[in-house]
Amino acid sequence: MEKVTLKMARVKLGLTQDEMAKELGTSRVTYGKYEKYESPMRIDMAKKFSELVKIPIDHIIFSEQ
Repeated sequence: MEKVTLKMARVKLGLTQDEMAKELGTSRVTYGKYEKYESPMRIDMAKKFSELVKIPIDHIIFSEQ
């Protein structure tokens, strides 16, 4: 399986940034920073994100390469 960005995973699930932020228990602004790689996502949040989008955590890009 190829790696996917946070945005690709979210869009595949059919959620807006606001909806994903609510699912993760954070603000849309904070989630937007994760998607733009302006702020690192905590490991517990990354795990929850992985579970929500049903993509293994090691197949999601959590930082700029």
